Amino acid sequence: MPELSAGIMKDPLGHAKVWFAAPAPPAKEDPIVAMQTTAGYPLTFVPLESDAKAESIELETTRAGGDGTPTYEYSLLFAEPQYHYVGVLPITPSGPGQVEKMTVEHSTWLWDVAVSTDTDGQTHTYWVTGQANSSASPPRTQNGLYKLAPGQTTWERIALPGGPGQKPYYVKVDTEAVWVTATNPNQVLRRSLNSPRWRERNLGSAVPQQLAFAPNGEVWVTSSAGIHVFDRQMEEEGSIIPLPSGGKAKGICVGNDGSIWYTNTERRTLGKYPTAVAATGTPSRIGRTQVVSRAETVLHAKEHVDSPLVAEYVADGRPIPGIPLTCRIQAEGATFEDNTRERVILTDQRGRVCLPPVYAGDVEEEALLSVGLGNTEPHATTTLRIRPA
Repeated sequence: MPELSAGIMKDPLGHAKVWFAAPAPPAKEDPIVAMQTTAGYPLTFVPLESDAKAESIELETTRAGGDGTPTYEYSLLFAEPQYHYVGVLPITPSGPGQVEKMTVEHSTWLWDVAVSTDTDGQTHTYWVTGQANSSASPPRTQNGLYKLAPGQTTWERIALPGGPGQKPYYVKVDTEAVWVTATNPNQVLRRSLNSPRWRERNLGSAVPQQLAFAPNGEVWVTSSAGIHVFDRQMEEEGSIIPLPSGGKAKGICVGNDGSIWYTNTERRTLGKYPTAVAATGTPSRIGRTQVVSRAETVLHAKEHVDSPLVAEYVADGRPIPGIPLTCRIQAEGATFEDNTRERVILTDQRGRVCLPPVYAGDVEEEALLSVGLGNTEPHATTTLRIRPA
């Protein structure tokens, strides 16, 4: 295997293989590798430039076909810093396809990549972090977050709120915002997809690393001090969980049961934290919408709840991205944040949607929240009890 693997991803087609990315492979070995998980563990290397690197990998899901049963195509994204491009590698039943290279024109050392998808399930916006790097050849001079929107041919540089010396590392995107960890100063950053506004949370001396979206709507961030937990809107300061045996947390992911798994690089251990996962919803012919987490069940008049319900769409035992789920409120006074009572939200790359904030009116009532695939299946539901102020 290439040394210092930068990321690992299970095969999205369900084949018995995993995919790796490596920022520093040995001589004459390519940095994108597929490994069979059957006897012998054979490797398949994806040809790139002879000294190419890959700092990260991410999954891109594209809806294909007509309006009937949805089908999907998958690609592996990676950030290649030596030659300034984001690579898009189609993953097909017959193996890896031809790499498409999206050149990033800025003087920056590419680090991590993410993708957001429009409601059509086919139109993508790409995000990549880049760092100043004086030891690169040639040296790179810029820190920043870079964005390639649909229809654009050049990448837009988005300056970080900490100034030109702030160095970004990891990036993740959900249906509402892009999240970045950065140093100098050490911060977790959130930027709405629909506005240039940043929200910042300072971590002091703790150096932030990777991020994960927990099934209860929280954002978990590893750091040299432990694990930091933020609400999805980043309205609160957040909290920190020190690691039980000390050390530093770096890698993080969500397991099939909703638990948070992390790596402790100093102690060379794995750790696990459970998170609450609610019961599943009702299946339909194609799949089912199931509840991942519920927030408060009681509100007072004129109060609001930020993430009243998180749900996911599952088919063939796997969450499916790009599904347009209809979110509804049946109530006399309560509405979503835009004063509507029905919204369609596309499931994110993890196959999930987070219902928009709900605002209680002046009416004492029981508001029914539901989410599902149009009218083709029974919706998953929860009830908010609105009480007098």
